[in-house]
Amino acid sequence: MKNVIFLSLSLFLATLSANDKYTDEQIYNKMCIECHSFDGSGNTEKLTPSMIGESQEEIERSLVEIENDKDHVIMKHNRTKILEMGMEYSAKSMAEYMHTRFTK
Repeated sequence: MKNVIFLSLSLFLATLSANDKYTDEQIYNKMCIECHSFDGSGNTEKLTPSMIGESQEEIERSLVEIENDKDHVIMKHNRTKILEMGMEYSAKSMAEYMHTRFTK
């Protein structure tokens, strides 16, 4: 009986985890928009630079630098919080989403 309950709980948790995948848009809207704004123009009060006019490759490079902790203390903290919330993303797909969003 214990094995059946354990197996049922394991399957439930696996299903829950599989269904909890966030899209790049959901992550941006929940975690990034406050500092980077709706259109990527940034926020001078928070010292967030504008990303308008940056290529997809430049945005991706910035995201990879954050992942590798290259002088981005605030973003390293923010990325840790994003990951703790289960919002895993790839630099490539997020850069593609952001570039598309900012160049509309």
